[in-house]
Amino acid sequence: MTRNDELATTLDEVERVRRHTRAAVHPAWFPLVVFGLLGLASIPFSRIGEGAGSALFWLVAGPAGGFATARYYTKRAIALGAGVRGRAYAALGVALFIAAWVSGAVTQSAAGPMIAVAIGYLGFARLERSWPTAVVAAVLGVAAVAVAVTDPDNGDIILALVFGLAFTATGLVLRHRDPVA
Repeated sequence: MTRNDELATTLDEVERVRRHTRAAVHPAWFPLVVFGLLGLASIPFSRIGEGAGSALFWLVAGPAGGFATARYYTKRAIALGAGVRGRAYAALGVALFIAAWVSGAVTQSAAGPMIAVAIGYLGFARLERSWPTAVVAAVLGVAAVAVAVTDPDNGDIILALVFGLAFTATGLVLRHRDPVA
């Protein structure tokens, strides 16, 4: 083996370890499953009081899901000895929560909060360098814009189903690919 071959082999190994470490430290699947399931669980609440039930559900479920995700990432970081930049994730999560609340209050529609969620998850996709998260966020964004433009009956349920099913399914596929799970 020549020196160039040894160098190429070493660089290939370093790249493989880098990819494995990134995948282990950035498990995008967990928040997708948590919030996808919460999205599905929110559907019955959308029938209560012109959206008030949904708003109250997310007032409790949003922070609870964020706490569960933070706890998961913290435990995983301790177990692996490496973790993510928690402050960036926390800041983006708080901004997403506020943007969703404000857009819901302003638009009085489920489309506004879902557009905020889609934009927030594009930010998470960037932090995690996760193209599947970006794709599912884009799908939600397109669905939210379509509901905003067409204003169908039960648009809130349509969006909750798209959100819940797309996020949960994507998260479960990513979990299957997680090298640590």
